[in-house]
Amino acid sequence: MLCYSTGSLPDAASVSDIIDLLAPTPFRGVEFVLTAAMLPHAEDAGYWKTVREQFAEAGLCVRNVHLGSPHLCGPEAHRPGLATLDDKARAEKFRVAGKALRIAAWLGSPHLTLTTGLPDAESPDPTVTSMLRARQTEALRGELARLVAAKPRGLDLLIEQEPEHVIRETAQLIDLCEEFPGDVFANFDVGHSHVMGEDIPACIRALGPRLRNVHLEDIRGRVHRHHLFGDGDIDFDAVFRSLQVTGYHGDYTPDLYPFKDEAPRALAASEAFLRRHGVLTPAL
Repeated sequence: MLCYSTGSLPDAASVSDIIDLLAPTPFRGVEFVLTAAMLPHAEDAGYWKTVREQFAEAGLCVRNVHLGSPHLCGPEAHRPGLATLDDKARAEKFRVAGKALRIAAWLGSPHLTLTTGLPDAESPDPTVTSMLRARQTEALRGELARLVAAKPRGLDLLIEQEPEHVIRETAQLIDLCEEFPGDVFANFDVGHSHVMGEDIPACIRALGPRLRNVHLEDIRGRVHRHHLFGDGDIDFDAVFRSLQVTGYHGDYTPDLYPFKDEAPRALAASEAFLRRHGVLTPAL
C-alpha cells in the first residue's frame, strides 16, 4: 500500500488535518509517528479507536505505528533507546514501547516500527567500540524478546536501520529477523542504506520476505539529510527493479520530514515519483 508518514506532516496537524492532507491523494495508508504529546492518551482505548474510525470514514487506515520520534522519551534526541546499557533508562523506553503495542492494536495497525537508539559511547580504540556495540545489541535482543512475548496477535514488530544508531546496517536487520522469525521484520530505509554506502538492490534482495515497509527519500553525497526525489544520488531505477524481482508487495512510505511544512508539495512530488516508477497503479 502507498503510505505517508505523519512525521512528514506539520507538527501541529490534528487528525482532521491529516485527513484533509491525505484524502485527496493516492496515499491510503498512514504511518502514525507516536510523539511525546500523544503519550497522555496512551491508556485511552476509546481515543485511539475514535482516531481509527475517523481515518476509516475518510478511506484511510493505519499501516504502521512508528517510534522514531527523536524526543519521544525526553529532551535528548533518540535517548534512551532499547539498546541503552543503563537498565533504568532502557526500561523507560520499553515502557513506552509497551504502550505503543496497545496503541497499534487499537488503531488496527499490522506493524509497529522500532528504532534502536544511539550508541552509549564511542572509543578511539575500534576494538572497544565494537565490544560496546555488541553489548548494546545483546541488550536490544533482550528487549525485543520481551516485546515479542507481549505483542498482540496479528501485530508484527519492524526494525528500521538508522546510520547513527546501534542497528544501522542491513546485515544487522537480517540477523534480528532471523533471531525472531515470524515476529520481527524490516522497515528498510533506502536513504539510510545509501548513507552507509551499501549496495541497495543487493540489500533488498537479501532482505527478501523479511521486508514489510520501505522508507523512501533521496540522499546527496552520503550525508544523512532527506531530499525530495531527484535531488540526490540514489539510483531509484535499480531500487525498484530489485523490489520487483523480489516480488515485494509491502508498503511504500516517503519519509520527507524536512518538508513537513511544505506537505502539499512533498505529497505531489511523492505521487509523481511513485507513478514514474510504476508503483502507483489502480491495485494500490
